[in-house]
Amino acid sequence: ELQQYAAARSRATCLQQATFAYDGMAKLGEGDQRWIVKEREDGRNCNNWHWTSKDVSKNTKEELIRCLEACTFEPPIALARVKSAEVTGEASINNRKGKIFLIYDLEVKLKWEASDGEGGEACKGSMKLPDVSATMLDDLDCEFTCKSSGGVATAMRKQGVAAVRRCIEEAMLRMQEEVRAEKARPEAEAVAETRPPNATPAVAVPLPKPIAVSTVPAKQPPPQPKPPEPAAGSDSGEEEEGEDKLPPALEAALRGLRQEPEAQREVCLANCSLRDSHLEPLIQALHHSRCAVETLDLAFNRLSDAGVHVLCRAVASGCAMELSSLRLGGNKLSPAGLALGQSLKQSRPDLLVDLKPQLKDARSMCTVGNVYPGSPAATAGLRTGDSIIAFGPLLHAGFRGVSESIVPAVKASVGRPIDVVVVRMGEGAQVQQLALTLTPQTWSGGGLLGCILK
Repeated sequence: ELQQYAAARSRATCLQQATFAYDGMAKLGEGDQRWIVKEREDGRNCNNWHWTSKDVSKNTKEELIRCLEACTFEPPIALARVKSAEVTGEASINNRKGKIFLIYDLEVKLKWEASDGEGGEACKGSMKLPDVSATMLDDLDCEFTCKSSGGVATAMRKQGVAAVRRCIEEAMLRMQEEVRAEKARPEAEAVAETRPPNATPAVAVPLPKPIAVSTVPAKQPPPQPKPPEPAAGSDSGEEEEGEDKLPPALEAALRGLRQEPEAQREVCLANCSLRDSHLEPLIQALHHSRCAVETLDLAFNRLSDAGVHVLCRAVASGCAMELSSLRLGGNKLSPAGLALGQSLKQSRPDLLVDLKPQLKDARSMCTVGNVYPGSPAATAGLRTGDSIIAFGPLLHAGFRGVSESIVPAVKASVGRPIDVVVVRMGEGAQVQQLALTLTPQTWSGGGLLGCILK
C-alpha cells in the first residue's frame, strides 16, 4: 500500500510540475482560448485549423456560362456560336490547415447553331456534359444532338465538341488558379494575433551577458571543408528536393497513361521514392475513361497510411476499373494502413491487394563486398553479402552492369538519398527483403559509397 501511495504521489507531482513548469503556457483548467480547438465566439478560425467551406456555386456557374457564350470555333465552323448555356450543380472553395482548393460537380447543357456562310441551311443542336468535375476535366463526356446532316453537322460533332471541352477546361483551370492566387496574395490586414484578456502575460527571458573578447587577434584556424548536406540517413534531402517534384519514373508513367491509356496494361512504380503528394496526379490519370491498367505496383515506396487511404478510396469509388492486382508491400504502413488495403477487397472482390514486403520477380543485380567503417554504405546499413535487387527505380530488367547502370546513378545523386532494396539472410536462415536509404557523398575514404559492388 505504501508503494502504491508513493507511485500515485509521484505521478501527481510530475503532472503538477509539467503543468506549471512555465508560467507563460496555458494552464490546466483555465480554458485559455489560444489553444482550444473549437468554434470560437468571435468567429475566428485560428491558423485555418478547421475545415471551412464557402459556397461559390453562383459565381462559378455565371463565369462558366459567360465563357461558353463567348466560345469561338475554327473553320469550317467559324460562324458557329453558342445560343444559350445552362449550368447546374455545386461548387465550393474549401480550406483545411492553410490548403485551399476548388471543388465542383457541375452539369452543362447548351444549344448551338452553325452555318457554312455560303447560303446553306443553318444547323442547330445541343450538347450535354453530365460530369464536369476535377477528376474528369481532361476527359469530359459529351452527349451531342443534331437532327441535321452534312459537313457542318459533322464538323460540329468533331471540332465543335472539342472546342467546347477545351473552353470548359480552360475556364475551370483559370478559376482554380485564381483561387490559389488569392491564397498566395498577402492579406493587407494580417497582423499579429491579439492576446485574449485572460491570457497569462509573457515572461521576459533575460539575455545572456556578453562574453569579454580579447583585443589580441587570434590565429585563424584553417578553413574546414563544409560537411555534405544532407547527412546520410536523414530526411532533410527529401525536403530539399521538394514534395511537388515528380520522380522521373512517375512522369514517364503519367505520360503514357495520358497519351495511350489503352496500351498501358501494367504500371510498375516500385522503389521510385513515391510519397503521398505524388498520388494525386496518378489517381487523376487512372480515372481516364479509357484506362486499361490491370497491374499497379507501388511496392517499396514512401507511402503512409494517409496516402494509402486516399488511393483505396479512389479505387473503391470506380478508379481503374480494369485493375486486378495492386502491390503496396514495403511502404511505411502501420497495422491500420495494412487493414485499409485488406478492406478494399469488400468493394472490389476481384482485386488482389498484395501487402507482402517483397518485390515481384526480383533478381539480383550485384552483391555487396567489403563495406568500410564510417562510409555512406555502412551508415545506410549495407552489409557484406547483401544482394541488391533494386537501386532506386533500377531493376534487373534494365541492369547492364555496375559501371554502366549503378555508377552513373551514384554520380548523379551526390547528396541525395537513393532507396535501395537488398536481400539478406536473416536469423534462422530466413531470406528477407530490406529497404535501405543510401546517400552517396564524399567521406574520408575513397569513392562515394565506401563499399565494393560486384
